[in-house]
Amino acid sequence: MTGRRKLVAFDLDGTLLDSIPSIVVGVTACWEALGFPPAPPEAIRQIIGLPWERGVEMLIPGGGAREVEMIRQYQAEVGRGERPRPARPPERLFPGVDDLLDRLAADGYGFALVTSRSGRRIDELIAQAGLGNRFLSVQTADCGPGKPDPFLLLQAMREVGADARDTVMIGDTTYDVETARNAGTGAVGVVWGVHDASELRASGAHHVARRLEDLPGLVAALAGAAHRQ
Repeated sequence: MTGRRKLVAFDLDGTLLDSIPSIVVGVTACWEALGFPPAPPEAIRQIIGLPWERGVEMLIPGGGAREVEMIRQYQAEVGRGERPRPARPPERLFPGVDDLLDRLAADGYGFALVTSRSGRRIDELIAQAGLGNRFLSVQTADCGPGKPDPFLLLQAMREVGADARDTVMIGDTTYDVETARNAGTGAVGVVWGVHDASELRASGAHHVARRLEDLPGLVAALAGAAHRQ
């Protein structure tokens, strides 16, 4: 491994950031404001991690580009203060995330963020969480095709200078796992977000973590491995 860049690519929501309840509230408020058919909270949870194009298809029968553009306009209006911000629950790092990142950094790993978030909001979240200096690469939905397309992860690897065999993707959804497998990297699912262990394994996770403390060992077991498929 000497001289090779080791990379851990993290999803944000439900992986590092305890934000799933906030996202559900935000989507519900958006749907109400735009007059879309009501979406149950569990259905909203299932689209977290996907680009809006896919999420709209799943939540709105027959929905497409028109609805996506309406959502983007709504978000822009909220950002400009032209619409009220919904009263969201706090979005905070899961306990132990800072220690986890310190441990992995001490073991020689660099970090990337690969998220389906977009726009100014992601910068706000990173700053509020105190993660501003942690990532060598931040890839959002504004940068190209979203999960499970591997584009964003591959772009992060290019920016950092890491090969697939030295990269591990960590996320809480099957879309994160599929992204990793599509990119040829290691894939670790975590159970404290959206999808459960059986779903993560079925989508191809090499390992599933039940605690943050498990992650350094699981990453070490995958980084540098020759076989991903």
